Amino acid sequence: MTYPETVTLARTLAALLNRPHRETAGKALNLIAQQLGLPRLASNANDPLRAFLIHTRH
Repeated sequence: MTYPETVTLARTLAALLNRPHRETAGKALNLIAQQLGLPRLASNANDPLRAFLIHTRH
């Protein structure tokens, strides 16, 4: 079974990894939320997605 949200997230993360690292983790999270059709993603400092984005954006 494939979840459409998982495919969208994977595509967006792959696209982000190929882009210049000018975007902050917050901007990347906003882009992911937009691609998923959400107003925003709720996250905190311990969120694995935020940690991944911070690690790969620097």
